[in-house]
Amino acid sequence: MPFNTSLNTCSVVAKAYAKVNLFLKIVGKTQINNTFYHLLQSRFMRVSTLFDTLGFNFNAKSFEILGNFDCSLEQNTIYKAFQELLPYLNAAQKECLNHTQIIVEKQIPSGGGLGGGSSNAACFLQVINKEFDLRLSKQELREIGASIGSDVPFFLSGLELANVEGRGEIISPYELESKFEVEIINPNLHCSTKEVFQRYAKEFYSANAISQIKAESWLTKSNAEILNNDAFSNNDLLKPLLRMYPKLESYLQKDVFLSGSGSCFWTCKNKSSGEA
Repeated sequence: MPFNTSLNTCSVVAKAYAKVNLFLKIVGKTQINNTFYHLLQSRFMRVSTLFDTLGFNFNAKSFEILGNFDCSLEQNTIYKAFQELLPYLNAAQKECLNHTQIIVEKQIPSGGGLGGGSSNAACFLQVINKEFDLRLSKQELREIGASIGSDVPFFLSGLELANVEGRGEIISPYELESKFEVEIINPNLHCSTKEVFQRYAKEFYSANAISQIKAESWLTKSNAEILNNDAFSNNDLLKPLLRMYPKLESYLQKDVFLSGSGSCFWTCKNKSSGEA
């Protein structure tokens, strides 16, 4: 880390876990404040073996975020969470937050489709809610989180596995048939979620495809069914992603799947135990 502060100096340390999408299907569009968003159906699974670590100090000179980030402060999801949280604080709580330092040790690849930024934001909101005794409900936290990023509500839910709908704000628990672990395949390539969705909208979105997807009832499919599919069947963003980053096609093998809209793939370590 290129700074002289370590997690050993922090009064609170918390983990922000990654996720994978077992499937991701586009089922429509919506418009909010003159901006179009894709509606999705997906199943998110938390990856317990991959996480960023966030450390908190509450006696800093000013609010600061330290870590190896590849974005500006204004684009940092923790900073966005900081801004979104301010209206919920009284004067004393704002003063405390303005003297909070967050140290982030990154392990989740940026732009990999594993939700690292969203998980960081959710972790920040949960820690501040507890340490400052804000008493914000889970629903209030989710509403704040949804304004930061589509994946944030899932990480705030505390669920290990969930069906996710809408723009990511509709979360429904999904019971594991049996637990399985995944291995992450990281091509070390940052992919732009916005650009991948734009490419999908331009070249692949169609009303007929949406109707077919809805008829397939993805949210009721078992994990075993999903694991027996191919990567293209399970993730509607794989085709536009490969148009933009053709080198990623070399990572596609049997039982290897894409996570989200990023560059990272995953495979089931013990497929037989993931089946019903």
